[in-house]
Amino acid sequence: MATKKKYKDYESAMTRLEEITDSLEAGEAPLEDAIKLYTEGLEIARYCDERLNEAEKKIKIIAEKNGLRVEEDFEGGNS
Repeated sequence: MATKKKYKDYESAMTRLEEITDSLEAGEAPLEDAIKLYTEGLEIARYCDERLNEAEKKIKIIAEKNGLRVEEDFEGGNS
């Protein structure tokens, strides 16, 4: 099983995920390396998803504290 890596922040994790995606899309990595990259990519995606969920919860808490009882689905960046 792959060792879970800690990322400095969401942005650095996304940068690494983009690097992995580019490498896999190029199709030049040997099979074993591609599997390792894919596994690392899944771990990063899980990490990023967790960070986004935490941010969404914080936004809801802040909105409730400011009297803005809004319980709409989080659409991310859409105005």
